[in-house]
Amino acid sequence: MGIKKACLKVTAIDTGQLVGLMILVCVLFFCMVNEATAKEKKLTVAVEITAPCVMHNNDTYTGFDIELWEEIARELNVSFTYHETSLKGIFTDLVRGDADVALSCITVTDEREKIVDFSHHYLDSGLRIMVLNNKKFSLSKSVRAIYSPIVLKAFAYIGLFIIRCGHIFWWVENGHKYISTRYFPGIFQAYWYVLVTMTTVGYGDIVPRKWVGRVMAFVVMVIGIGIFGWTIAQLSSAITLQTLHSDITDHWDLRDRLVSTVEGTTSVPALEALGAVVMPTESIDQAYHKLLNEEVDAVVFDSPTILYYARNKGKGKVSVVGPLFDLQYYGFLFPQGSELRESVNRALLKLRKNGSYDKLYNKWFGAY
Repeated sequence: MGIKKACLKVTAIDTGQLVGLMILVCVLFFCMVNEATAKEKKLTVAVEITAPCVMHNNDTYTGFDIELWEEIARELNVSFTYHETSLKGIFTDLVRGDADVALSCITVTDEREKIVDFSHHYLDSGLRIMVLNNKKFSLSKSVRAIYSPIVLKAFAYIGLFIIRCGHIFWWVENGHKYISTRYFPGIFQAYWYVLVTMTTVGYGDIVPRKWVGRVMAFVVMVIGIGIFGWTIAQLSSAITLQTLHSDITDHWDLRDRLVSTVEGTTSVPALEALGAVVMPTESIDQAYHKLLNEEVDAVVFDSPTILYYARNKGKGKVSVVGPLFDLQYYGFLFPQGSELRESVNRALLKLRKNGSYDKLYNKWFGAY
């Protein structure tokens, strides 16, 4: 009986240990399965079509943002799927947790930082103006060209040159037959001499009599002709620009003009601050359509997008005018508190350091 009880006791202990061991194995198995599932989980990348950052390429996507993200994904060894949506949809998906990351030439702003997290900026940009080419001659536009800043500056230089040289010539030559000793009308006679000399008209009604006056005439011929020629070139260039590119030459000309851009973007408040009449659209393609149909005077949007369109689909139809303004910075977007953000930032730094980023940048923007 003692032996039988001992055997039963040992069996009970072994059974308990076996059950515990099985439970432990099950726990470890489920942990391994969960970990494997987490590793196999594909990230959802929300994108909006905005050339040249995100574009269609048959059944997939291409563009600067796409190629940069795919380099980062390889670096992090993560799999993903793209989800195409609108700009509003991107923020909605991130806030709801339906997307893990988003990209598409999206500018980093304080307001957006309140609802999403941004990576380090990966591209510097700004706004550019695109106008419709107008090949019809317009007298009014040609006349307005005279008031362009560069032409006014050129005329100012001519005026100052004539005044300075005229005073010197009057001081040297007054008292002779053609230059009165009195300041008036003598100074105007000197101005007339300088003007006809620098324009190479050379009527010969007034000629220098002294050697000092002749040296002064030589200076007027050499320097004055150059200034006069430069002024004519600037005026011709301004008339050409006005004729082909409308009377919008920079962002200050947008006041009270109809300008199209994408709604919800940073270009809207920038244009409103300039006094432009903003006509927002859901996509940049719709803004292009309005310009081509002459429904608006200009389209304003991010520089890479504007330049890409003007040099491809819009070549010969539109032109980009004026300098870059309202500088901006692009970043990848994440849901607030995303752990992925730090990993992407580290990958970005690594790509910049090893030269991969520079190769991509030169590929897409080297010609800009």
